[in-house]
Amino acid sequence: MSFLIVVAVITIYWWLRSRRKPKMSPYMLERFLKITDPIPLCGKPDVVWKTRNGILIVGDYKSRENQQVYESEVIQLSVYKLLIEKTQNIPVADYGFIHFKNKYMKKVHLMKETEIIALYHSYWDVVNGEVEACVASNENYCQYCSHKHKC
Repeated sequence: MSFLIVVAVITIYWWLRSRRKPKMSPYMLERFLKITDPIPLCGKPDVVWKTRNGILIVGDYKSRENQQVYESEVIQLSVYKLLIEKTQNIPVADYGFIHFKNKYMKKVHLMKETEIIALYHSYWDVVNGEVEACVASNENYCQYCSHKHKC
């Protein structure tokens, strides 16, 4: 008799679990977004998920097996977060996810709006010659930089 009760409980548990909403569902896929205020930015987030409680989370897919998260990727996701905040009327999480080829997802803390604005102005100060560029602490950053001739 107790065996039948255990089987019934397990069956009900799995049935209820299969009817549950996922924790996140896709909200937006590769949609081009553009803003001019507070700074001009544009981008196309790979994915934006929406949680059960209505919060948006930005995500980016990487085709590499290496699960290291680079600073440039945190900046990229942070820009996407700002774009989404300014174009959608839905709260956006202060974190995002990088989804690697091997299906591993890594949670990353994103930059604040003020930090992105400061980075934007720093970039243009270097490009316009108002500030002298310096070599990055990591030489890999410079490898594909279109401004490395200024260093």
